[in-house]
Amino acid sequence: MTRLVRAQLRHRIGRALVLLLGVVVAATAFTVLTGTAETQRLEIVGAVGKNFRSQYDILVRPKGSATALERSQGLVRANYLSGIFGGIGMEQYEKVRRIDGVEVAAPIAMIGYVTQGGTEAIDVTDLLHEGDRTMFRVERTRVTDRGLTRIPFRQPQYEYMTRRPVALGFDELKRKNATLVMGAQEVLPGDRRAPLKTSLGWPENSARASSYPSEGRLPVAHYWSLKTGWGEFDPSNIGLRTGRATVVISQSFPFVLAAVDPDAEARLTGLDRAMVGGRYLKDDTPAETSGEIKLLASSVPYADQQDEIVIRRLPREAAERVVQGVPAGKFLPYLDTHRGEVIRRVTIGAEQVYERMLTQWSDIPAGHYLPLKRYWTSGPTSYRERGGRRLAALPVRNETEVWKNPHAGDEWGSDLSIAPVGAADTQFRQLTPRTVEGTVADGLTSRVVGRFDPAKLPGFSELTRLPMETYNPPVAAPGDGRTAGLLGNRSLLPNDNVAGYLQSPPLLLANLQDMRKIAEKTEGRPAAKAPLSVIRVRVSGVVGTDPVSRERISQVARDIVAATGLEVDITLGSSPSPVTVELPAGSYGRPALTLEEDWVDKGVAYRILNAADRKSLVLFVLVLAVCALFVLNGAAAAVRARRAELGVLACLGWSRPKLFGTVLSEVGVIGLLAGTASAGLAGPVAAWSGVAPPGQRIWLAVPAAVLLALLAGLVPAWRASRVPPAEAVRPAVRLPRRARSPRGVAGLALAGLSRVPGRTLLGAATLAVAVFGLTVLLGVTHGFRGRVVGSLLGDAIVVQARPADYAAVAVMFALAALAVADVLYLGMRERDTELAALRGSGWPGGALARLIVLEGTGIGLLGALAGAAGGAAAAFALTGGLPVAVITGALAAAGVAVALAALASAAPALLVQRLPLARILAQE
Repeated sequence: MTRLVRAQLRHRIGRALVLLLGVVVAATAFTVLTGTAETQRLEIVGAVGKNFRSQYDILVRPKGSATALERSQGLVRANYLSGIFGGIGMEQYEKVRRIDGVEVAAPIAMIGYVTQGGTEAIDVTDLLHEGDRTMFRVERTRVTDRGLTRIPFRQPQYEYMTRRPVALGFDELKRKNATLVMGAQEVLPGDRRAPLKTSLGWPENSARASSYPSEGRLPVAHYWSLKTGWGEFDPSNIGLRTGRATVVISQSFPFVLAAVDPDAEARLTGLDRAMVGGRYLKDDTPAETSGEIKLLASSVPYADQQDEIVIRRLPREAAERVVQGVPAGKFLPYLDTHRGEVIRRVTIGAEQVYERMLTQWSDIPAGHYLPLKRYWTSGPTSYRERGGRRLAALPVRNETEVWKNPHAGDEWGSDLSIAPVGAADTQFRQLTPRTVEGTVADGLTSRVVGRFDPAKLPGFSELTRLPMETYNPPVAAPGDGRTAGLLGNRSLLPNDNVAGYLQSPPLLLANLQDMRKIAEKTEGRPAAKAPLSVIRVRVSGVVGTDPVSRERISQVARDIVAATGLEVDITLGSSPSPVTVELPAGSYGRPALTLEEDWVDKGVAYRILNAADRKSLVLFVLVLAVCALFVLNGAAAAVRARRAELGVLACLGWSRPKLFGTVLSEVGVIGLLAGTASAGLAGPVAAWSGVAPPGQRIWLAVPAAVLLALLAGLVPAWRASRVPPAEAVRPAVRLPRRARSPRGVAGLALAGLSRVPGRTLLGAATLAVAVFGLTVLLGVTHGFRGRVVGSLLGDAIVVQARPADYAAVAVMFALAALAVADVLYLGMRERDTELAALRGSGWPGGALARLIVLEGTGIGLLGALAGAAGGAAAAFALTGGLPVAVITGALAAAGVAVALAALASAAPALLVQRLPLARILAQE
């Protein structure tokens, strides 16, 4: 039997090499693709491990603070802090701190929005008229939203400049709604006094006044004495000096004031290492306890707002009318008709005003105070869902009482409501005003003691950046081409609209002690019992994505819920995920915009890990299936080619076990040779394809190849040993129940496929597995997209995963095409007499070639339909859905299969035209 095996391999070298080639390709593909699946899984785990952890692992929020949209899609909305003002008590915070496994618990108490004015001085000394006095008209337009919003001030600002001294009458300043111009008197020659209020004092009726500075019904009037250096503004604060004439422009900045635990914040975020001026926050000692709130301020304003200033110089007679005592009622119409000439245009940005304001807020002169009298809290933005992750922001309108001056009840207070300039635009958040009780003597004041630069904070992976509004500005990128054009390919930024859509991050930070002072002094004490907004928790002992680390985080989260009843989000492994927001048009020129915001998709890393394991498993099974089918087809082809010889051996007395062992030994030897060759090729192929070296795994190719060859040869060997000798020398075809004459080439091709149904089904099954593999791959890939689409972490993983997957599918299709070609070739060899007879009876060679191609196409159609249907069903089971992309992919995979089957039939179609007619017919 051994000599027979050697003789067969030597004399049938062609058939042995075809089978050897198939097993080598299959075994090598098995070894390399298994390494590819393992490499892919390691890459996914590695990428997730690298980008797995952000600044904190668990976000603790008040009960009910998560929106329905967040719960349904597993998101944390952008600007989530902007709508949470309190809700967590200090005792709950202490419980969280004491939970076993909590490394850092860092709270944030969102106190509210406070306003602080800054100024910019424009020197106009060189623009003064000759003589004692000059008047300027200052026109102002607030520009924001990347230039799309322009809020013009309806009334100008008038500046009266005199080289004469000015005296103040404080009795006038005590009147209700008085301005400094009310008590000002210019000292004329001969010690005569000219009250400026006669011409410039036009107090506005608070009942008719607008809350918004840009919508004032009357102009604003300021004065300045170059002689005494006295005027509407305190020169010690704004740097003005005697002998210079300066137009002062004020900008109001709404700050989000928040309180943090200095030690916890330093441990969690490294805030203490980002200081660029002053000192870091610390807890007050008993000797330092006072009504002054000590603040840290960001060195960056994060505001898109600027003022376009046009300065006009009025005629000389305008200033003279003031000292002549022209009544304001007559002077105003004169000013309206004498606008003057434009002498200067200036643009004042937020950065320069912000820097000057911080300096004034830090270097407060002795005897001066910056009282904290009011602030606002805001609700979250409401949305209308448009489907998927597309939302429409809903505008709201706040009542004018929101802007009421907290000093209105004071003896010297003003009844005029004052809102930030930008608040006149469209609003998206409901505001609640809060008033701080007390006077300068027993109330609260504020001072900036230090500055920090958010850019100096230790960075975490950008892929898992969470919306840390304390340090990162909320930005909204253009969501379509139209919006990108309107914004100049820039992001939309916040401005001074307290109720606007985008909100500045907390630019002011206080410690928890000062937070308690504010809570206790606020009328009604709404946040005294539960002042904290969120708690960010970092869990100890977390080293990566291993089950132990994940279980530690899950256990801490469960313990927090059990101890506090608060809402808990596990943010470990989360990353920003875009949400499209439709922003309606503003009130001052900004058109409707389509924006893209980075919300946070929670648990992205977990889902990628689970999907990666699933994809590796599917790929591994498919590789085995393709290998087994190809070897089965090759082994069966070799046995079918020797049916006559096996029949003769049976007639000569060979037993069934001996025939079975002979056939199986030949297949096993081929498998052994193929496995050895595959072990030698696996390393170079892996290196060429960029896959990790297979290492010791290459030796698995030898037993794998032998085992696959033996398993695939079992059925053909068993069938060869079981067929009676007389039957073995007949063609392996199924006799029809009744004779039928096929019509045309197509009918003959269909009859040819049905003659040997086993062989046809085997070729179709090989193709079906390849189509099944491509369809499942598209489904799993779409499952990735469906779960982590748009996530930075998800996008990075998908890009890494695709080449190996499609390389595996390409090998599957190559093996399947080779198997179909082998099936067609064997069929041609077994029917060479029939084909020669057809050619001899007048059939042209082209007709015979078309017959072979049609048979191959039929095998392709059969395998394509079965594989596409099975793959679509498997994709639905794996991904939980059957989107259009998967159906399209299944149809594409089926088309590839049919095309490959037709291409694989090309070689047999060429050979059938070269059959030696005379020799074949003579042998018959």
